[in-house]
Amino acid sequence: MEYVSIDSLNVYFFMWAAVLVFFMKAGFVLLEIGQIRRKNVAAHMSLKFLDMSIVLIAYLFVGYAVSYGMQYLWGTLVPGGVDTGSFAHYIKMVMFAIAAVTIVTGAVAERIKTSGYVIGALMIGAVIYPIIESFAWGSSGFLANIGFHDFAGAGVVHLVGGVLGLTAAAVLGPRKGRFKNGKPIPIPGHDVTYVVIGAFILAFGWYGFNIGSAAFIAGDGSNIASVAIATTMALAGGTLAAALVTKGDPIWCANGMCAGLVAVCAGADMFSPLNALVVGSFAGLQTPFVFRFVEECGIDDTCGVIPVHAVSGLWGVLAAGLFIPAISLMSQAISAVVIILVAGVSGLVVYGSLKKLGLLRVSENAEDIGLDEYLYEMNVYPEIPIGRES
Repeated sequence: MEYVSIDSLNVYFFMWAAVLVFFMKAGFVLLEIGQIRRKNVAAHMSLKFLDMSIVLIAYLFVGYAVSYGMQYLWGTLVPGGVDTGSFAHYIKMVMFAIAAVTIVTGAVAERIKTSGYVIGALMIGAVIYPIIESFAWGSSGFLANIGFHDFAGAGVVHLVGGVLGLTAAAVLGPRKGRFKNGKPIPIPGHDVTYVVIGAFILAFGWYGFNIGSAAFIAGDGSNIASVAIATTMALAGGTLAAALVTKGDPIWCANGMCAGLVAVCAGADMFSPLNALVVGSFAGLQTPFVFRFVEECGIDDTCGVIPVHAVSGLWGVLAAGLFIPAISLMSQAISAVVIILVAGVSGLVVYGSLKKLGLLRVSENAEDIGLDEYLYEMNVYPEIPIGRES
């Protein structure tokens, strides 16, 4: 009988996690297109294909080297094993990079130019995200050296993506008709069912996101099971808390579930089930309130990226320091500030430059008729004539 080596099992473990995280892309697509209007669905799905492909390439040839050492520049990975130079490690970590980049689309939906979005995705995937990843998990170790603990990316992935989404939305400006005399005017999405299905797909993939962040298969697997329980409790808490404050609104239940999952990422390896429940509950609780606060500030965050990813990611980073004695709250707070500053300044530079170059926002005419018709002469729902929506 031939026995499977532990190294082979670890490679399989990384691949299993990577596949689940990859499938989260489908969840992001459905969650977001359900919250936008029919006339922009095809254009939004196109952005998802483009950012995925760009990051897969840019991270291989540049981003992975920025994160884990310049010896890997231009895709010079070394096959075999599960060290930082392995194919297995790259394929898992590039899925995290894709997740960080794709978060931005939810904040800028229905009015961003394809060219501007693509350039932004390239800069994030090749440089901005990898720099922060390097600080926490990679070759720099700047934040790791001061005691920063971010097990599965509440800060590195979600806080980064959320802050970049915030800067992009602020620079881009609101959708036409989103505010009137300074007052927010709701622009409902077209399909709540997509939102709900998307959230469940994301939750499914999140088990790979969190459990797969256990670096290796070890011992009796109790460490992996512990992460799964923490993830599940945070999911439940986020959903129920959002439901309680919105009378069970399914869109907010979906976003609350995702917020809870974001928050638990930082300490999923060390949270007790009760800790995870509390952390997830607070994340779900704040989502509708922060969304409305952002509205009052005049920022059009189309799909709630700021409360779900930025604020929940920040809360998760701080909660790890609050609830886990072995983790320093001061280190977590300092690291969160560094992440926000690097992502925020980078976002303002990138999206501000794109705006000055005229590459960021579509024309009023394109926004009026819808990006699907303007870009592709397409109607995703041919039984409903284009132009019926505002």
